[in-house]
Amino acid sequence: MSDDYQDTIDMILEAATFGELNTAMKDLHMKTRPLSAAVLVDLVVARAIGEELRDQLRRGGTKALVVEVPDGGWAEPIGDAIKSLIGDLAYVIARSSIPRGNDLNDGMLPKKLREGRVAVGVAAQPDRTLPPLLLSLAEVRVAVVAPDAEMIIEVIRKSQGGRIPKEASTLMPEMLSFDEITALIDRNGNAVETVRRIRAAIERKTGTNGSRNDSRPLPRLEDAIEYGDARTWALSLRDDIADMRKGLIGWEDIDRGCVLHGPPGTGKTLLARMLGEACGVPVVVSSIAELFANSSGYLNDVIKALRKTFDEARAKAPSILFLDEINALPNIDTVGDRNKDYWAPVIFDFYTLLDGAMSVRDGVIVIGATNRIEDIHPALLRPGRLERAIHVGAPDAAGVERIMRHHLGGDLADGDLENLAIQNVARGATGAVVMEQVRAARRLARRAGRPMVLADLEAQIVEEETRTPEELRRSAIHESGHVIAGLAVGSTLDIVSIAMSGGNGGCARLSMPTGTLVTRHQLEGVVMSLLGGRAAEQLLMGEPSQGAGGATDSDLARSTGMVASMEASLGLGHSLLFRALPEDAWQLLREPDFRRRVEKLLDELYQRTIDILHARRPALEAVVEALLKRRFLTGEEVESIIESSESVVENRESMPAQGGQRQPVATG
Repeated sequence: MSDDYQDTIDMILEAATFGELNTAMKDLHMKTRPLSAAVLVDLVVARAIGEELRDQLRRGGTKALVVEVPDGGWAEPIGDAIKSLIGDLAYVIARSSIPRGNDLNDGMLPKKLREGRVAVGVAAQPDRTLPPLLLSLAEVRVAVVAPDAEMIIEVIRKSQGGRIPKEASTLMPEMLSFDEITALIDRNGNAVETVRRIRAAIERKTGTNGSRNDSRPLPRLEDAIEYGDARTWALSLRDDIADMRKGLIGWEDIDRGCVLHGPPGTGKTLLARMLGEACGVPVVVSSIAELFANSSGYLNDVIKALRKTFDEARAKAPSILFLDEINALPNIDTVGDRNKDYWAPVIFDFYTLLDGAMSVRDGVIVIGATNRIEDIHPALLRPGRLERAIHVGAPDAAGVERIMRHHLGGDLADGDLENLAIQNVARGATGAVVMEQVRAARRLARRAGRPMVLADLEAQIVEEETRTPEELRRSAIHESGHVIAGLAVGSTLDIVSIAMSGGNGGCARLSMPTGTLVTRHQLEGVVMSLLGGRAAEQLLMGEPSQGAGGATDSDLARSTGMVASMEASLGLGHSLLFRALPEDAWQLLREPDFRRRVEKLLDELYQRTIDILHARRPALEAVVEALLKRRFLTGEEVESIIESSESVVENRESMPAQGGQRQPVATG
């Protein structure tokens, strides 16, 4: 009997009052509870090694057994437990790390095998850690799966007792090491405090606490509908990692990573953190620019910074390494000879690190992010590296509303955010913009000394209207023209708005289902959608305004660029001769013959657009009036308005019949 237990028994015998006796009995009860390490090891071994295998090992029916554990800290405790399970017949080799110099052999192993002992190898990476002889003779391999929430609850119940809070069932302890779990569940603790500490440890590892400025819980990956294809990929990866932990698949079956691309502020970093939390793995967040900023800029220091980041991710494996601004690493094919000597070692070392981090051995999923996917070298996207590029764009109305709810927390819980979400979509608001809107609304309410109201948020989204009634009507006509022309040629409408946003008097978000191989008919449809605004002004107001031109991203500029690329680059014009890349076709407009061909086709498409709007004039006018009344409309609402108008064209994909009154074509 240990001195610790003897002291407690002496306290019981010498107790003079009921209170002293009660305290001594509690102390004895606490000291007789099993340690969390022992409980945890028994549970995971029982799950990994069933009764049949257990009996076979005890009889010596298996020559060698390999046990793969979640991390090196599990090796010795699991090895001791298996040795107790089998008895003296077992010869256990438990290795918590890869031997130095790759000396994997064990001098006693051949002798023990000849004596008829059962060789048991326990390691986190058996193929890199255990003796080759043991690996070649192993008839059975089992995997000790990291404990789940149910198992942790059982460990707390047996080693601590007390009421276990409901939130314990939502814990994701798979990412904690053996030492971390057993240190957090100490015999003197209580269940409520233990669950809180375990959750905090997980949050620190996943980067969902402390490393973020926002202390609120992350949104659930399942609810993040605004991420579209990126969410689908992330959910699939989450499920694959869960299957790997169950032993259904191996790490080699897991996606290596991806590149998330899209405009700034769309939440690419947030998605990586949400994925880490959903998968129960830590997330290491860095950026290529940060690696240069945190080093002297000299070649050796930059490479050291790169390796340090990858080493951190490997040390936490399985893990996610998120690298923002990945386009800051230049394209080796386009780097000038003057800079190639500097960049080549950095780029190729990065490729080497990428290959190693994403291998079966190291277990790191790498996610790159960029606002300029066109700058990414194809070598980064090849199989085995980042593999694929996934677009993360501005969210739709449902996604914007969900983002608003997340940042609002408990504020405006009963407020109707649908209209504000739609207006945010009309202005192309990203998640970062929405976050700033909510922050500004809170500031407004705080300075007024009252709780936030819906008007505070509206003030951040809805700009004050300063246009005259005539200007407002022209804006409604212009946007309605885009809508009617676009729908007639097969586009789909998300939203149309005439609300002021950043100096822009309106927008119509249309998309043409062009796929990957675009035809001339489809490109002409896009051009006609763009020209629809100017054509509607001419049809309903007698003359157009400058609203279709004046900038490189204007309707006329985009239309001209598309027609020029059809003629000079895509083989969809009057000649099959390839003369320039699509983005360079502009330069050919200096040639009189080429300019005349482009201008002629633009005139033809503009006239066809006017014909479309003339044939659908009642629908056009109905949408204009609805916009003037509502300021914004969804695609579904526009469809309803068109269907209820007096002259609905049933087949919107067909071209209109010739014969309406032709308007003169104005060219810029």
